[in-house]
Amino acid sequence: MPTIKQILDRVNELVYSTREQIFRGLDIFTNISLLTSIGILVYAFGGDLEADEVSRTFRWLETMIGIFIVDFLIRLLYSFNRFNFIKEKILESTLVGLFLMTNFLYLLNIDVFYFLFFFTSLTDFRNFYEFFIIIYLSVLFIISTAQASRFLTQIQIQPATTFIISFIVLILGGGLFLMLPAMTTIHGSMRFIDALFTSASAACVTGLAVQDTATFFTVKGQVVILILIQLGGIGIVSFATFFATFLSQGVGLKQQAMIQDVLSVENIGEAKNTLRQVIILTFLIEVFGAIFIFMAWDKKVDFYSPIPQREIVSYLDDNSKILFVTNDKNKNPIIVQKKDTTQTTLEIPIAGGDETSKKDSSIANNDNTIPVSGGDDVENNSKETKKEATEKPKEVITVAVAPTKELNNHLYNKIWYSIFHSVSAFCNAGFSLYSNGLNEDIINRCYFLHVCIAFIIIFGSLGYTTITDVFSPKKMRERMAMPWKQWTLGSQIAVNMTVILGIGGMVLYFLLEQKQSLAEKNMFEQLVISFFQSITTRTAGFNTVTLNLSSITTATYLLFIFLMFIGAASGSTGGGIKTSTFLMLVYAASASIRGKKNVEMGKRTISPETINQAFSIVAFAIAYNAVCIFILCILQDNMDIRQLFFEQISAFATVGLSLETTPFLNDWSKSIIILTMYVGRVGTLTLALALTKKVASTSYKYPDAHVMVG
Repeated sequence: MPTIKQILDRVNELVYSTREQIFRGLDIFTNISLLTSIGILVYAFGGDLEADEVSRTFRWLETMIGIFIVDFLIRLLYSFNRFNFIKEKILESTLVGLFLMTNFLYLLNIDVFYFLFFFTSLTDFRNFYEFFIIIYLSVLFIISTAQASRFLTQIQIQPATTFIISFIVLILGGGLFLMLPAMTTIHGSMRFIDALFTSASAACVTGLAVQDTATFFTVKGQVVILILIQLGGIGIVSFATFFATFLSQGVGLKQQAMIQDVLSVENIGEAKNTLRQVIILTFLIEVFGAIFIFMAWDKKVDFYSPIPQREIVSYLDDNSKILFVTNDKNKNPIIVQKKDTTQTTLEIPIAGGDETSKKDSSIANNDNTIPVSGGDDVENNSKETKKEATEKPKEVITVAVAPTKELNNHLYNKIWYSIFHSVSAFCNAGFSLYSNGLNEDIINRCYFLHVCIAFIIIFGSLGYTTITDVFSPKKMRERMAMPWKQWTLGSQIAVNMTVILGIGGMVLYFLLEQKQSLAEKNMFEQLVISFFQSITTRTAGFNTVTLNLSSITTATYLLFIFLMFIGAASGSTGGGIKTSTFLMLVYAASASIRGKKNVEMGKRTISPETINQAFSIVAFAIAYNAVCIFILCILQDNMDIRQLFFEQISAFATVGLSLETTPFLNDWSKSIIILTMYVGRVGTLTLALALTKKVASTSYKYPDAHVMVG
């Protein structure tokens, strides 16, 4: 009787002759299936579909999953060493195993999905099941992306060029996603320029917003923004490379060179290991940050869920009868929006109405109202409606303005808020799920929350190499065993400059704002607000006080400009010229004044190339911002130059603070700010390296010349 090994050898002999042809056909078929799955998934996730359409769409997605399972099993069959094949593709093997086990148990009348649904106490099983399908396919897509990243080594372009192209792809892809109907609460799609602006702001971890993240975007749209923040914070190339190493796909030298540039690693050989530590520490910090934020929410804090406009109805005050209030022209809800009022009268013609009656009803304040799609002025819309109402028989009623968000204090929503703000803080993005950011009522008095978010921001602004050098367990064990071993010079600069700028900014803000934003606050509140604003102004863009030209002093305005322009540490998610660049200029200027030949720092000599790079970065930053501010002044001649100056520097430094300017920018001005956010995120030096060609030779020197300067 033949043994199992003999049987397997016989099977291998039978399939060997067709192995290459089968694999070639599988590659083509699988890639087509993957692209089809992505298209169907985008349609299901972003389309405004009815329930039966969603069901049919997910039937197709289940079919696509089946195709991937068959592909895996065929490749397993054609593998000569099946155990090693499973070991090398452990993640795919796990997914296939879970799929097969779930279906086998279902045949035994054991529904695993329903058991999990019942265990989590959720209310909609269909949404729960569809969530798992989306996660399953998303993991498959990540695996395919990681495998495709190996082909980067075959592309003959510089690592810096690959890095900046990856951000262009991320921004454009995010913009197209945000234009899908299900991403926003309005009817139809978001305008392309607004979607591109939001995507660029999220991918470049800036935080400037032309639309209210809390009410304009649905939960799906908010998820897309969060993904863009996370991918933009670490870099899509970094994520792809990480998953490639995690899946044992191997990483080429070009990928390691890109990671070296992104993370500012000194040795290319350490790039892969540093990346793993960065990704792991990033998620650990974000998880613990979310836990601390979750515990820091005040009991009086409310959480909300956005309401799509297509689901909005107006309620009469005297009973629970529902009345749809629509505009005859575009079928959008008529919204009457008046600031500082809590009640309004809206005259609506009712077909066949011969009598006139009036009923009182309260409406929501400005935070709970929504703009009418199409850009029509809401007050003019109201006047036109009233005019039509006087020209025909009508019934005059007063209706409530439909809110754009609903109260949702469910535990899962509280967790979602905690995760969103933790990721946004660590990536220094500044996006918030509250319309007024952290200046929302009650939130602006949650001082323990402010401290938690401030420290998460600090971790993100230190830079990934500093985080791994200071906080990785391996480095900490080495310093415990060898106390004389210090942090690297880059880590010392990042930590020391963060402390100096943080404390210095805090003290100055405390002294300058005593009669403005800190008035009527006690000492503890003033210290916390000063600390938070000093930390967030350099990188993150959160605010716990009202920011406009009248709410802060001119000196504070200049302080903010200075802190934003310097920015965060090198290799971090923050923008600006970077703290190390600023310190290099200070030391170089000091050495020049004192007549020293070399620039020395921490018992180390800084190379002339590094000093030249620092001067180039600052010169480019000043020139670029000056040109952009000049253009903005032409495009926005109705705005104060101080607002435009602040907006431009905030975008370049990827901070996200605004003096109530962003929503009022025209499309051309938005384009300038989009470009500025992109330049600020990828870095002026990286952009210059990608766009310039190195000289063929530097082995020559012209005679010296003496030119008068200063």
